Amino acid sequence: MLATNISSTSSATATTTTRQTDIGQKDIFLKLLVAQMENQDPLKPQDATQMSSQLAQFNMVEQQTQSNKYLEQMVAAGGGASSSVAQPGTGASYLGHSVTVNQNQLLYDGTNQNFTAVLDEPATDVLAFVFDGAGNPVRTMQFNNLPAGATSMVWDGTLDSGAIAPQGNYSVQLSPLNINGAEVGYAIQRTGQVDAVRFNTAGTELMVGGVATSIANITELRL
Repeated sequence: MLATNISSTSSATATTTTRQTDIGQKDIFLKLLVAQMENQDPLKPQDATQMSSQLAQFNMVEQQTQSNKYLEQMVAAGGGASSSVAQPGTGASYLGHSVTVNQNQLLYDGTNQNFTAVLDEPATDVLAFVFDGAGNPVRTMQFNNLPAGATSMVWDGTLDSGAIAPQGNYSVQLSPLNINGAEVGYAIQRTGQVDAVRFNTAGTELMVGGVATSIANITELRL
């Protein structure tokens, strides 16, 4: 474990150093190009071909900088290329694993959609609302006398009209009330396999059952 941690730290340090070097090279290149243009002989302006060549060099510097930024994201998500095992908590380490996440999004594909309601306290009356991708309520399900903690629920794709819902994105919300008629706190959880990892400006996202979720939403990981 110690060797893995040292390896990851070294990779992160090397990537950071490379990024700083690239930024420094970019700044130096720009300063030299501007100085050359300012100090050129007005009677003998710089050749257009030479200018095009220098601009092409600048574009190469830009592309290298962007490539290094992407590489840094890959290293952070995968625990470092020199690590024999991805670090716990990184995106790559979850691939192929079954996870439980705090998320109320569903991707209906014609099969039963399983989710879990986690109640802060017992609830005598619970309404589960399913919304379509436009935010319209399409299905209401009623449950009675649910205990505190986790309760499994299923939406079979049936709409309130009796028709079968079209495949696509849906979401679930609850309205649980306790014996005194007061609202009960809750969370919606889903369990599924991590089949992909996404990298974007917002951070690393996992694809669980066809739905993107943040690593921070994971509550349980199973082999």
